[in-house]
Amino acid sequence: MKKYKFTINGVNFNVAIKSVEDDIANIEVNGSKYAVKLNEEVKTSKTPVLQRKRVKKVEGENKEKLQPVAASKRPSAKTVKAPLPGNVFKVLVKEGDSFKADEVIMVLESMKMENNVLADRDGTVTKVLVKEGDAVLQDADLFEIE
Repeated sequence: MKKYKFTINGVNFNVAIKSVEDDIANIEVNGSKYAVKLNEEVKTSKTPVLQRKRVKKVEGENKEKLQPVAASKRPSAKTVKAPLPGNVFKVLVKEGDSFKADEVIMVLESMKMENNVLADRDGTVTKVLVKEGDAVLQDADLFEIE
């Protein structure tokens, strides 16, 4: 739920956006609930920058052996970072869970494709920093680990 404070013509408004489905937003303004029809999506000014790396063309038998995206490349990292911008599609571990290197611990959706986030080493999740549906930028912290 997102909360905003507005002042219009000297009058203060506390607005909470409860949910948005299709073109209907359920909001609360100063304690009163409303269902609002959205005409168009508002564009935000912070657009994630997608930095593409050079890709080798895969030929022959190796096409079936494509590797998922690796999470953090630092073995001593205390956090797992997002390898690319996208939306958290599925969190596969919770606080206290142990994991092995190269285990899928999260699925990120980016450009309508699901991308597996792999653990770069063995460890234990101490804190989950995101939830399903969250939008994340490249290199955003996803988990704290030990």
